[in-house]
Amino acid sequence: MSPELLPYIAIILFLASLIQGAVGFAFGLFALTFLTLLGIDLTVTVPLLLASGLAQLLVGVYKLREHIQYEPLIKGSAIRYITLPLGIITLGYISDTVEKSAIEQLVGFLILAIVVVQLAVRPSPKEKLHPFWSFLAFSTSGYCAGLIAVGGPPIVLWVMAHNWTNRQIRSFLFASFLASAPINAAVLYFVLGDSIFTPMLYGLAFSPLIAFGSHLGVKLGHAFSPERLRTIAFFILALSSGASIGAPLLH
Repeated sequence: MSPELLPYIAIILFLASLIQGAVGFAFGLFALTFLTLLGIDLTVTVPLLLASGLAQLLVGVYKLREHIQYEPLIKGSAIRYITLPLGIITLGYISDTVEKSAIEQLVGFLILAIVVVQLAVRPSPKEKLHPFWSFLAFSTSGYCAGLIAVGGPPIVLWVMAHNWTNRQIRSFLFASFLASAPINAAVLYFVLGDSIFTPMLYGLAFSPLIAFGSHLGVKLGHAFSPERLRTIAFFILALSSGASIGAPLLH
């Protein structure tokens, strides 16, 4: 990693942690987009973000720990741990016949369609969803995480369907992403081997700055109403889906 890029990386990670602290997700989406524009290879960016992201997740979980819904968190994390390896196995089978970008496009279309329906119909958030929807959201999240390394959107959609407070929404997202960090690290090591350790050390070095950004973001996020938080979340998901759909067309 070129030393002259470090100040730019620091700015990107700080802004990404500020955004995630405010809305509960989008650290990886924001940082990955701009680190890629800097010309940093994905094999460096992904482990860097995995390590650096721990700081903002820990800050978010600690500051909002009293609002975490532990029962659905434990059940959902267990489902994700089971289905993530299935996504990896699927990727191994289809990698020679289907481009990963094509799969990302398909997932992008599906997420975008769900977001459009949510915005058009505006269903009333519920206190508790049917177990089927919970299983579908978390199993899809784990499967997509293994297949294309993007497992966040199904969880965000699931959380936004609940009649939860601002703090409950963000605390659950923080805790859910933190719970998946160990298996993400294991999968990353399985795929890339010892090469992940150097970028992970860089990521840990940025942790104080990221923790500060997350701290500010969590405070900023308190000002959002649950409805405003849902609108922001859907907007970010729509941008993410659009990026997945359009990225192959730019090559």
